[in-house]
Amino acid sequence: MSQFVKKHLSIIDRYIAREIMLSWFSVLFVLVVIVVSANAVQLLSWLVDGRIPVDVFFSLLLSNFYEFTVMLVPLSLLLGILLAFGRLYKDSEMTAVMSAGLGPVQWYRPLLMVAMPTTLLMVYLSLFFIPAVVEQRDEIMTEIKNRTELSSLFAGRFNQSREGNAIFFLESQSDEGRVMDHVFFQQVQDGIAHVDIARRARNHHDKNGRDYMVMESGTHYEGQPGSAQYKITEYAEYGVYIPGSKDVAATLSVKALPSEQLWQSNVPWHRAELQWRLTVPIATLLIAMLALPLSQTTPRSGRYANLAWAVLLYLVYSNLLSLGKNWIIKERVPVWIGTWWVHILALVLLLVLLKMGGHMFRSKRVRASGAVQ
Repeated sequence: MSQFVKKHLSIIDRYIAREIMLSWFSVLFVLVVIVVSANAVQLLSWLVDGRIPVDVFFSLLLSNFYEFTVMLVPLSLLLGILLAFGRLYKDSEMTAVMSAGLGPVQWYRPLLMVAMPTTLLMVYLSLFFIPAVVEQRDEIMTEIKNRTELSSLFAGRFNQSREGNAIFFLESQSDEGRVMDHVFFQQVQDGIAHVDIARRARNHHDKNGRDYMVMESGTHYEGQPGSAQYKITEYAEYGVYIPGSKDVAATLSVKALPSEQLWQSNVPWHRAELQWRLTVPIATLLIAMLALPLSQTTPRSGRYANLAWAVLLYLVYSNLLSLGKNWIIKERVPVWIGTWWVHILALVLLLVLLKMGGHMFRSKRVRASGAVQ
């Protein structure tokens, strides 16, 4: 395969393709770092609030990393192509390329060397890989809902219950979280405060599937806040029922459903999701092809001259695709129209840009002696 590529592609083709890939991977890396960092901060806030346990943090972060990376491919490819060709224009390398016999139409050859394999990869990722990732994340979230609150307590800080009517504090706990030392527990029921201070506590799961926090060597205080009338009870062992194990059935979101199931369904939500999965690779190819006429600059204008227009075009394109998806869900357009009209508009815009930039029907390939092959 490598011998075939070397034989049928010139040195210039491989050089431009390499420049595109380097710029694309650099942009993709930066965008992924920014987005995943923001998501990590959000997950950390959930972790601190006790909404997710510690052991699922990295699993959720990794699944989000996969999904974000795939969704950022079209934008990063657009910016990567713009930066690559922008540098070639700025450094007057494109002038040298044209003098070597490669005109604007031939520049699509190295571009498609990168865009076509990426599009085929996006077909697999969008139709099969991402639904599996989302399915795994949905299962994790279902498992979290089925866990007792005791499994997500932090030592050395006050923990609020999910319902907001109880406060936990523990000085330390065992590695598996089943045994806790120096526990403070407060809850309010019918305006009466119940406070427990115990030397130790342990998790207990009875035969009926209910969860208890069994406190040992503690004191129980019961009374109305602001009143001096309190009932104080010392005990050797005292169990407090902890709700939270709800046996929630695993439910998959539409994004997690297999593509085969969506193909066989007539539900508008399902048809819209299937078209969206097909839209991502198609948009990747069209955006890559739109990047070429948008990247045409002069040495004086600089390599970033058209970045703002390209990003604006990407935002309009993606918003129109989202609009088309919503129209399918609301049954405002037939499924066979779906989001295809947006791709047709993008294709028409591509032809207009090529015509305006002089890239259509005008090959500058000159078969002169010494042309690089």
